[in-house]
Amino acid sequence: MAWVWGALIVLAVLIIYHHLIYLPVMLLLSRWRSRQSTDTAVTAASGDWPKVAIVMCAYNESDYIEAKLANLISLDYPADKLHLYIACDGCSDDTAEKIRNWQPRLDAAGLQLTLIDAPDNRGKLYRLNQLMDLAREHETFAALTDVSALISIDALQQSVAAFADPAIGALTSQYLLATPQPGEAQYWAWQNQIRRSESALGNVMGGSGAFYIMRTALFRPLPHDTINDDFMLPMSIIEQGYQVLLNQAINSVEMAPTSDQQDQHRRERIGAGNLQQLIRCRFLLRPSLLTSAWIFMSGKGLRTLMPFILLLFLLLSFALALNGSLIATGLSIAQILGYSLALLPEIGVRAGVLVKLNYLVRGYAASLKGMVAYLCGQYRQGWQPAAALHLYQSLSTRILKRLSDLVLSTLGLLLTLPLWPLIALAIKLESPGPVFFRQLRVGQIHHHRVELFHMIKFRSMGQFAEKETGAVWASRQDPRVTRVGKFLRKTRLDELPQFLNVLRGDMSLIGPRPERPEFCGDLQNALPFYAERTAGLKPGITGLAQVNNGYDETLDDVKHKLLWDHAYSTALSSPFQWLMMDLRIIGKTAWIMMAGRGQ
Repeated sequence: MAWVWGALIVLAVLIIYHHLIYLPVMLLLSRWRSRQSTDTAVTAASGDWPKVAIVMCAYNESDYIEAKLANLISLDYPADKLHLYIACDGCSDDTAEKIRNWQPRLDAAGLQLTLIDAPDNRGKLYRLNQLMDLAREHETFAALTDVSALISIDALQQSVAAFADPAIGALTSQYLLATPQPGEAQYWAWQNQIRRSESALGNVMGGSGAFYIMRTALFRPLPHDTINDDFMLPMSIIEQGYQVLLNQAINSVEMAPTSDQQDQHRRERIGAGNLQQLIRCRFLLRPSLLTSAWIFMSGKGLRTLMPFILLLFLLLSFALALNGSLIATGLSIAQILGYSLALLPEIGVRAGVLVKLNYLVRGYAASLKGMVAYLCGQYRQGWQPAAALHLYQSLSTRILKRLSDLVLSTLGLLLTLPLWPLIALAIKLESPGPVFFRQLRVGQIHHHRVELFHMIKFRSMGQFAEKETGAVWASRQDPRVTRVGKFLRKTRLDELPQFLNVLRGDMSLIGPRPERPEFCGDLQNALPFYAERTAGLKPGITGLAQVNNGYDETLDDVKHKLLWDHAYSTALSSPFQWLMMDLRIIGKTAWIMMAGRGQ
């Protein structure tokens, strides 16, 4: 077990170094190499001010756009040297209309405006590249800022004065929150301190999306799958041999409050982005960038790897504890106690230290989830427009989904075969007719054709149930259903023969419910995007809609299930999302069968 102890010691050193040693050392070094040039007072005459582009991408920013425009008009910078570039990226609210309503006030202030009101949503990165291509043709500097963030009134003056140093390629600001969540204020206070120290040592590792400004000549369009553009764009400037510094005199204040769910999603995305950055910032290994490489690897690098390090440290501690080590047992208990304390704020214990510990652990957990999602394929295709649903599915997801269909359906068929004779006997004893019921259903929809197939089920109605009525929706108290049929439907045992449909490739284990052709035309006319529910996706024995809704009795029922079907389709963008979704559906289906809650 010597190698296990060696690995445990290495991991312990990394944990202690990142959390307890690196920051004090960096803070001490930054005081020795403090750079006063980033706080240089503005002394240039008004006629010497260069042209500055203010670049913003907006998506449904109606709540903040007017406050942002008022903030930009009030900036202490010659208006004739400013040009405002805004892209409304397929906004479905009145953001663009409010910008146009402000046009007279912008004109009165002498502020030029270029507005791209795009009807299609292409993503921030696409619009950012589009706006920067326009800005670098006419302006010397480009200030990139979020709509929901207010910036210091002298932000541009301070920035332009600092750019008198030709070595500086970009500047960023201190980031503040107007309404921070518990733990956020302390976190960003630390982050601002870290960024000030990084700046004093030569380069800030990334910028703040709320506000950073760069020389337009240094702009390089980012790859379409870039996750954290406000990090990678400043890093591309460092790669070109320029410095990226923080100006302590410039503040950016985030107005939008962050909910716990939004914070969790943001941190997951940052975690995925950090892993991507770790891969793409290999240029820091140049001898001329050794200080920046040390800052990056000790800070963001280890922060990226820390969730894996902490998890591996816990597992190795458990392994050694099970082998009888008292030291490892103590370490295991200490870790369990620490993580347990971090969970106390989740149940209402809001002590200050515990809140900070909770924020740290939750951050690592969200980062781990984001990185695992990235490794499984999520985020790698970049932002994609809303298109046909089958385009959301990665090739790996489609392969794994079909493989799981074959394995699980074969297993399900073998395990349930002993029940088939008993079910068949019960059906025959109650009513005459065949044991199995075959019905034409709509399968997967392709670009040029629609698949039709005969779905197989155990018969749950009388032999000629629809002879007089024709095709009608099932209801909760359907008189056509036999007593045996009611039991089969409640336990979902009537659907067991559909394992054969799955093995034949007509269906999937999980997917939208297959509908009869008689109903599809009317439903498509009544509900937009109804047909797209099986675009590139096979219908399923069970699915997200089936476990959340019963049989379709009204058009509203179909509408609700349609939303679930499209929600499931969007979960197929990566193997990780697909796996998590399918496991939840399988678990809920098993519970419905055992509880007899089917219909």
